[in-house]
Formats: sequence, structure tokens, C-alpha cells
Amino acid sequence: MNRKLEKIKYDFIEQVKNMDGVLGAWNFGSEIHNLSDDYSDADIVLLADGKQFDQFTFYVEKCLKNINVKIILCWPERFNSEAIINNGYLLLSGSDIFQFDVFLLNAERLDDNMCRLHYTGIKKTDIIFDKTGIVNELINLRLTGDLWSDDVSCLEKTYWYHANMTGKYLKRKDYFKLNQVLHTMYETHISMLLSGFDKITWGGSANKLHFIPIEKQAHLKKYYCPENLDGVEQNLAGCMRWFQEDTKEVCNLKGLHYSAYLGDTVVNNWIKVMGC
Repeated sequence: MNRKLEKIKYDFIEQVKNMDGVLGAWNFGSEIHNLSDDYSDADIVLLADGKQFDQFTFYVEKCLKNINVKIILCWPERFNSEAIINNGYLLLSGSDIFQFDVFLLNAERLDDNMCRLHYTGIKKTDIIFDKTGIVNELINLRLTGDLWSDDVSCLEKTYWYHANMTGKYLKRKDYFKLNQVLHTMYETHISMLLSGFDKITWGGSANKLHFIPIEKQAHLKKYYCPENLDGVEQNLAGCMRWFQEDTKEVCNLKGLHYSAYLGDTVVNNWIKVMGC
């Protein structure tokens, strides 16, 4: 983490420690997985007294202002509720802008699924402070996350249904529809790979993908749509072959039956449409 941001984080923690309604705090994000670098943002979870929970956004912003930074933006997550509030702040300090994420958990709603995600897998070394012992109680629950899981058959059907569309959109040079379909194929390929090769029980797909085999990561990097559509046809041909290869391998790993019929049929028709 950037040293200036570390100072902001330290000063903020000193402020919130003195708030009666804050029961504990712990680190979150890249820092707890030893992945933090000079570009990392600050991620702090605060466990808040439920009786004061609806006022805590005001208190947090007051603490930030007290440490001589300017809040230039507050972005509330769409999942914010009476159980959890995650606000992302852009803070101006001197001429620098820093990202500072604060997660407020309602101590009376800790069974909420989104709350549980934010204390699953935390360790004693992640604790910033624990006034009442409740953070240690959460650690003692020994909650662990999950490996990625999805319906392989459904993923296969989704992929080839959308792959079939790309031929006509390429012929029409319809950038917007093609771009949208490529995004769906990309997300589907991600889920297929993670269904077979996910190795970590934390984070979203973007985190998990860093831990799958390097050669599999490369299979995802051709799903893009330049303005003039140059290279899309060749990229797609490669992506579809990779998807077939990856699906077969995932099916073998999971003991599922794999048939090349669907993919081969769509690819052969696509080649005919494109005049390859």
C-alpha cells in the first residue's frame, strides 16, 4: 500500500477507535491475502453497534474529514442494506487521490449472507482492534469460503447459443450486438474454467482467475471487439476451439460425459457462414 494511504488509514483507525459504537475492526481485501502493493486501496471492516448503525456513514465521513482529507466522491454499493453498508470513497490528499473502502457490519445482523462474506476466513493477524472480543468470536466460527461451482451443461449451451450469433453480427458489422455477445461468451468461458480449476475460496472471479493455470488464463484474452472489428474473426475461431478443449477437460475432471457434437456443429456452421 502507498505510504501516504497507510498514513490516512492509520489516522482514520485512531479516530474510529474512540467511537463508542465501533466494537471492532479488521483488514479486508488484498492485504489479508498478502497481495497488497503500492497500487492497492485501503479496505477496512468496522463492526458497528446495531442501535447506531443507520448513523454510521455520517460518523465515518466525520472521521475522514478530521484527518485532513477531502472526500470528493462516495460510491455506495447496490447491495447496501440494514445489515451491511459498503461505501467506496475517493479521498483527495494534497494532489493525490486515494481509494478508501469502508465496510460497516451491523453487529445485530451478522448472520446476513453479505455480512458473513466479510468475516469468512479472517485470521487473528487481520484484526485491527477488538473492544469486546466479538471479532475473535467471529474468527472462532472458522467459516471458510467456497470454490466456484456452476452447471457445466448449462454453460456449454449458453456458450454455443451465443457463439452461433456472432457470425451474422460479424457479417453485418454490428459492433454493439457483437460486443455484447462476446461479453456473454467471455463470462461463460470464465465460469467454465473456474468450475474446473478454481483453487481459492475467497474473492470474485477476477481474483480467482489469477490462480488458475497460466495457459488457461490465456484462453480468455481474445474476447474483445475493436472498433473496426479487425481480428475478431480469427480471435473467435481460437476462442471457440479453446472453449471446446476446456469443456472437455472440465468434464473429465468432474467425471461428466462430454460430447463434441454441439460445439463441432456450431463451429462448422459458423465457418460456413463466415466463408472461411
